Amino acid sequence: MDHVLIVEDHEENRNLLALLLKVNGYRVTAAGDGLEALAAARRDLPDAIVSDVLMPKMDGFALCRAWMQDAALRRIPFIFYSATYVRPDDEQFALALGAVRYLIKPVEAEVFLRELRAVLQQWTGRPAPSPPAVLDEATSHALHEAVLARKLEDKMAQLEQAERKLHESEQRFRRMCDSVQDVYVEASADGTILEMSPQVATLSKGQYKREDLIGTSVDTLYADAGYRNRILQAIKQRGRAIDMDSVFRNRDGSLIPCSVSAMIVRCADGELRTVATLRDITERKAAESEALASASGCRELVEQLFVGIFVAAEQKLAYCNPCFAQILGYASAAELIGKDLLSIPIEQDVAAVAESLRRVFEQEAGPVSRSFSALRKDGSVIELELQGMRRTYLGRPAFIGMVQDLSGKKRAG
Repeated sequence: MDHVLIVEDHEENRNLLALLLKVNGYRVTAAGDGLEALAAARRDLPDAIVSDVLMPKMDGFALCRAWMQDAALRRIPFIFYSATYVRPDDEQFALALGAVRYLIKPVEAEVFLRELRAVLQQWTGRPAPSPPAVLDEATSHALHEAVLARKLEDKMAQLEQAERKLHESEQRFRRMCDSVQDVYVEASADGTILEMSPQVATLSKGQYKREDLIGTSVDTLYADAGYRNRILQAIKQRGRAIDMDSVFRNRDGSLIPCSVSAMIVRCADGELRTVATLRDITERKAAESEALASASGCRELVEQLFVGIFVAAEQKLAYCNPCFAQILGYASAAELIGKDLLSIPIEQDVAAVAESLRRVFEQEAGPVSRSFSALRKDGSVIELELQGMRRTYLGRPAFIGMVQDLSGKKRAG
C-alpha cells in the first residue's frame, strides 16, 4: 500500500483530501504545515508528498527546499497542490526547487489520482529527478521573496477591489433605504407588539404580514433573546440604541441580518412603549465578509515575506510583520505596535522621514522611496531603505511601507 504524506493547513481541505486517498487504497499521513511535514516524514518515510503552498510557520516552497536538502527525503517525489499560487512563475519556481508536479486546485478527483499514480509508478524504487540546477541559498531566497511579493500584490489588488465593492454596496444600500421604508415596531413595556408597519412583508420575503405579528412578543423578531437584551441595555445606558446589529428569525427558520434603532417613549396616557426600526443589512454583511477574507489572505502572505512590512495610522505603528521586528532587533511584532513611526529614524533623519510622510498625506503624492539610519532596540544603528505609499487600513488613511536592511550590502560593497 503506497504511503502519501499530505500537507494542508485548512482542516476541511486536509480531511477531504485524506478521505479521497484512503478510499482509493492509499495509506495517508497528514500535516498542517511544513515543519509538521518534515517531522512526520522523518518518522515514517512516505512514497510521495502532496503539499499546499500557502501555510503558516513554513510554507510549501520552503518545505520543498528543505525536502531536497535532506538526503533521505529528496528521493521521494514532491507534488504541489495549490489554489493560491496559480501563476506560471509560481510553477517555474516550484519545479526549480525540485518538485515533479504542480497541480492547481480545483482539479477533478480522477485527474488528481491519475497524476499521483503516474508519479508513483515513474519514481517508485528510484530517486525523483533533481532540478536542472540546484538553487543556492541567496537565489532561492530571492526567488521565494519575488513569488511572495507577486502574491502580495495580487492580494492587495483584491483587497482594494473588495473595499470598492463594499463602498458601492453601502451606496446601493443607502439608495435602497431611501426608496423602501424600514420596518416600524411599537411594543408595550412587557414586550407585546402593539403596532408594526406593512414593510415587514418585504423584510420577511412575504413570510409574515403585520397582522401575523401584532399581539405577539417582540422576541419573535430576534434569533435569540441576547439581541433584545443588548438593545435594551444600550437604551438604558445612552437613552437610545442606534444602528445595532441584530438577526431576524423568519417563519421558515432562516436568519436575516438587521440593523436596529430603538428608544423608549412615554405616551399621552403615561404608558411607556418601545419604538424601533428594523433594516435588512444582508447585502452589507456579505460585502464586509468579502473584504475581511481578502484582508486575512493578504496578512498571511505579509507574514512570510523576507522584507519588513509595516502599516502606520496617525503616525503610530498599527501592524508590522515578523521580519520588520527582526530588522529592528525586537523579539516580536507586538513590541512595536503603537510605537511612534518617527521614533525609529535617528535624530538627524527624523525631519526627512517626516517630510516624506507629510507629502504622502497632504499632497497625496505617489509612492515614496528614502534611505535613512534607524535605531535598533539595543541602540545600534542600521541603514534602511524605505518604500511606501498611502492606502486605507481598517477604513482609515494609512501609510503602508516596506523596509530593507542596507547595512549588509554596504559592508559587502
